[in-house]
Parts: sequence; C-alpha cells; structure tokens
Amino acid sequence: MAQAHSAPSLTRFAPAEAASREVLAEQRRVVLQEELVDILIQAMPGCVLLVNEQRQIVAFNRNALRLSGAADKGELVGKRLGEALNCIHTDDSPGGCGTSDYCSVCGAVLALLNSRESGGQVVRECLVTVKGSEELALDMQATVTPIQLHGQKFSIVVLQDISSEKRREVMERLFFHDVINTAGGIHGLASLLAEREEGTGRGHSDYVDWLVSLSGNLLEEIQGQRKLMAAEQGEFVPEYSAVSVRALLLETSRLFNHHERTPGRELVLKDGPDCTVVTDASVLRRIIGNMTLNALEASPVGGVVTLSVASDESWATIEVHNSGVIPMEVQLQLFKRSFSTKASLGRGVGTYSMKLFGERYLKGKVSFRSNQDEGTVFSFSLPLG
Repeated sequence: MAQAHSAPSLTRFAPAEAASREVLAEQRRVVLQEELVDILIQAMPGCVLLVNEQRQIVAFNRNALRLSGAADKGELVGKRLGEALNCIHTDDSPGGCGTSDYCSVCGAVLALLNSRESGGQVVRECLVTVKGSEELALDMQATVTPIQLHGQKFSIVVLQDISSEKRREVMERLFFHDVINTAGGIHGLASLLAEREEGTGRGHSDYVDWLVSLSGNLLEEIQGQRKLMAAEQGEFVPEYSAVSVRALLLETSRLFNHHERTPGRELVLKDGPDCTVVTDASVLRRIIGNMTLNALEASPVGGVVTLSVASDESWATIEVHNSGVIPMEVQLQLFKRSFSTKASLGRGVGTYSMKLFGERYLKGKVSFRSNQDEGTVFSFSLPLG
C-alpha cells in the first residue's frame, strides 16, 4: 500500500501529514467492504464520519453530506472535518484543518488527538464557525471512538447538534451577568447612602440621581435579554438616536466606581472629545459596561482601569485598559458563544454579546489586544454621524 506523504508546510498544532489519493482510495475500499460498518454509520443519528490517522474523511453518513453542503460524495473524501464544514480557520495555516493556532482549542481536533493517544473514546464540545454570506456558529458535541478494520486504524466521529442547549446556557449566564452588573452598582450606592449621617444636602441629591439612573439601567438590562434572543434569531432592530459618548462614559464611571464586585479597584475616565454617534443607546451602554466590568474583575485589588474615547473624521473609538494579560488559550476563544472562563478571570460571558451587537447590528468593530508590554485593551469603534 502507498504511504502517507507529508505536507510541505509546517503546522502550529496537529500534524499536517496527509494521505495520498492512492492510500485514501484503498482505505475507502477497505471500509466499504465492511457492509455492517456502513449500515451502522448510516443508521446513527447526527453527523457521522469515519476518518483515518491523518484525520481525513474516508466514509460518512447522509447527515454529514447534508451538513457539509457537498454536491456529491466525492467532495468529502480526503477532507478534514473543518474543511468539510467550511470552517473559517481552515485557511489560517497552509497545512489546513488542525494546523493553526485556533485549532489548538478546537474540541473536535482535541478529541481526535486525545482518542488516538489514549486508544479510547473521547467526548468534547466544539464550536465551528462556518464561512458564508454570514458567519454561522455550530455548537456540537464530538464523540470520537477508535476502530480497526483489516489492521488499519480509523476513528468514528459523531457530531451532535447541541446549539439549543448551549444557547440556553449562554442566555442564562448573560442575564445574570448583566443584571448583577447594574444591581451591584445600585447596592454600592445604596450602602453609601446608608453610611451617611445626614440624609440631606447636595451630596445626598447626587446619590439619589445616580440611583434613579441605575434603576433605569437595570430595567434596560432585563429588556436587553429579550433583545439578545431576537439578535440570535436575526430579528433585532436597533432603535437609533443621537448619543453622546461622553455622557455614556460618565454613567459607566459612576456605576462601576462603587460596584460591590470590584472593591479596591480604581476606574479612571480620561479626558477626551464629546463625540456624538447615531446608534442604539441601550446596546452601546451594554457593550461599554461589559468591557469595563471585565477589566475591573481582571484587575487585582489596587489596580487601575482606564476608560477613554478618541475620534478622527470618521470613527469614535472607546477603549478600556487594564494592566493584566489574557492567556493565549483564552484569547483564541474570547468571542465564542459557548466559551466561558473561570469566574475569577471575569471574561468570556459578555464578549460574545459585545461582538454580536457591536458588529452585526451597530455596524462597528469590536477588538482587543493583550500583551506584556501594553496589558489588555478592549476597543469598540463606531462610525460618527
């Protein structure tokens, strides 16, 4: 039998080695000889693939063919999972699926490698973002089981759609996360009021004004969950109006300077222009709030977080900076819908909604940079006008 040949490019994660056409043809012949194997693959629910040691598809069921959108069976043979599903990261590395930095956190690739190493069944969750007119995120559970046929090693990969379950989990996390953000600020200000010996005077009036404002924000957060559900289904319609970015930054500063979840941290609002953007005020407030709370929670006691805005002729850019550095494994997954870090890191919950609303509906750009020299900066740019 012809041997597998090595890809000419280097890989940043899984081996880039691929089997030749001759090897694939022989492997497919061996598999199809086992009629029972094909019957079982076709009978199994979900998307089922049989792949070789190089992670290339040798056989598959009808569900896999439909999911891939391939016109005929010949299109799938020899491809890897990400290439069959048109994953957005398949072109990140010349070696294809499994060989880029992003592949190092892909549940399907990890399940294949772990199963091959252990010789047993491995189950992992994975999220594949599919290219198209609009990016589509597929939440799946990958179950990989090793099998031998005529002395050759293969793996059966079963992909089950868990999108509804993951969406429900994310909605619940976002609801509690965003509502607690505002409720924590209200509680902090209420505590300050309770500690004051005199309940009158100018300072008291300021606190009352803040509480009224924060109470309104809390109602917006609850209503925001309805908006998120609509946005997930492509049905959200922004309510546009002229919004002062400076005013929203001042609101954010008041909210989080007394937030009970981030005691001992300092939030500094830098001087900057008072830009006016035409956007949905409640959605923009949510994005700025998520960026700010994430930065504060990621900062140690005594840490400083800065909030700023800059503008040019076309864009207003809001930035939130803290001195911490996000681990690379987290950076690669930050905007995934189903991804969540440990609570102590304070990231993962709000970043998905920031990206969804900020880019798809407000037509802006959400990004971040994180390194030892600069720390971490989350940015949101909006067109002026």
